[in-house]
Amino acid sequence: MATGAVKLFMNRPEMVHPEITAAGSEPGEAAAAEEYNVGRVVPVYSEIEGIPTRRLRKIIWAALEAFGAELTEDLPARYLASHSLPFLAEAVREVHFPSASGREIARLIEFATPAHQRLVYEEFFKFEYLVLRRRLNMAREAARPIDPARARDDRADLEGFLPFSLTAGQETALSEILDDLAAPHPMNRMIQGDVGSGKTAVAFVASGCVLAQGGQAALMAPTEILAEQHYANAIKIFGGKLNAGLLTGSTPAAERQRLLGRLASGDPMLLIGTHALIEDPVRFVNLDLVMIDEQHRFGVEQRRTLRQKGVRESLNPHHLILTATPIPRTLALTAYGDLGVSSIRELPPGRTPVKTRVVTPSARASAFQAIRSALRAGRQAYFIYPLVNESEAEGFASLKSAVVEAETLARDAFPDFRVGLLHGQMRSDEKSEVMARFKRHELDILVSTTVVEVGVDVPNATVIAVEHAERFGLSQLHQLRGRVGRGSNASFCFFFASGRAGETSGQRLDVLEQTNDGFKIAEADLEIRGPGEFLGTRQSGGLPFRLANLIRDREWLLRARDDAEALLKEDPDLQDAGHRPLRRYYEREGSVQFERLRTS
Repeated sequence: MATGAVKLFMNRPEMVHPEITAAGSEPGEAAAAEEYNVGRVVPVYSEIEGIPTRRLRKIIWAALEAFGAELTEDLPARYLASHSLPFLAEAVREVHFPSASGREIARLIEFATPAHQRLVYEEFFKFEYLVLRRRLNMAREAARPIDPARARDDRADLEGFLPFSLTAGQETALSEILDDLAAPHPMNRMIQGDVGSGKTAVAFVASGCVLAQGGQAALMAPTEILAEQHYANAIKIFGGKLNAGLLTGSTPAAERQRLLGRLASGDPMLLIGTHALIEDPVRFVNLDLVMIDEQHRFGVEQRRTLRQKGVRESLNPHHLILTATPIPRTLALTAYGDLGVSSIRELPPGRTPVKTRVVTPSARASAFQAIRSALRAGRQAYFIYPLVNESEAEGFASLKSAVVEAETLARDAFPDFRVGLLHGQMRSDEKSEVMARFKRHELDILVSTTVVEVGVDVPNATVIAVEHAERFGLSQLHQLRGRVGRGSNASFCFFFASGRAGETSGQRLDVLEQTNDGFKIAEADLEIRGPGEFLGTRQSGGLPFRLANLIRDREWLLRARDDAEALLKEDPDLQDAGHRPLRRYYEREGSVQFERLRTS
């Protein structure tokens, strides 16, 4: 018997490289020894070097024949029964050699058979049980609680310093944080909100409540520009009411020693800084609140090191993560499942939605004219490039660089306006000076790399233009867009894309044209790029799912989480006889995978 794809060649059917199977004694019947190859839906495996799929099919068939019945069941039977899912041995055989007919091939391809769903459910269940158990274990650790009655009074005082009223989302997030801080176990919470939604104001008020009761707090930001801006805002808004200090790589030695002395003396203060906060000389006496801004910019070990600085005797610090990259719900339940999540969905009053336009090469001239009009009206603009220098462009000769384009824009496109340059290779004092000049409107245009992606706040800047937008991630483009629209004036974002943008790049840019909602954008980003790309290279490892897919199988994730939560409440240590197989699984290997994904 010959099997393979039949094609016409010169009007005659042919089969190139067919699989040949020995025939049985009857016409159309396969030899019994090769029943795994014909007369059924057969698996096609990813190629392994030196092992063709036909041979691998034979090996797996033989393994299942000999040992398939010995596959042990880890999950409690009642959960499988409640979802009408088969046991493991049956599911594994059905996935490899399904009894389904060819008419059901679509369900096999879509991983939608009961056998596939059972294996997906198991992966989610085992993972979610560990995530939820970690939350339970944290609830058993000790932290210094704040007095809730005093915190209410301090909150009211601190909110009185704000030049605006908190939005409903900010009020709710702050209440959730203060409730956690009043508990005798460590808070582990993430506050997520769109660019400009006011997460930092919430963090400042929460910090003030901790300081008022004798504690210390730390806020670690990914860049010096952002750390300096946080510090400046803390001083500007609260004056001496919020005892704040700034520690970065650029802090002078004398100031550094003064800050370290204040910390060592137990002075209640909020120390804002960069990676400098986790260096050995920094010692906190009573660090009660650790805050990480844009936590995906830091490695797991960096976050953990800062948190460890607050561990003293039997007490642990409270932990708050701030992110302007909203986390899709499926990721929040998995990679961040040990965190409580507070979401701020609305923007403060007075913010105007940014009008976004994807600009093709033929429309560049009209876009530049629109930018000139905004500049003539007294506004300011950012121009963002993917490279600092042309020397970085090896293999990417078509990409524009910030250094070269700053000169070109000043000379050719905008000769009547003042152009400045900012990039990550500049010294800290140079970067600070350029940003200060831009804020004082001594510069009309700031040419930059993505160093301005996070936190830079210039309300008079109403235009941002991103060159080679197809080369940036969706969330990163949304972050860049957040540099404008920070005041009451109409703001515009131009994404300049080359004519060679691929299908995925085009999808990303289309999403940004259609919505300014960071939560919708995060969901679209997950759909387009998948969880591995979304988490980024700094996340410790990828999610340990071999079959489960967060997008395709999100309903099974929710079912598995509900069941895992019920089991944890019923038998947290898995002592019941029906739960011991699952306990043995975790003792054998389950916790190893989970350790790779700890978020703190």
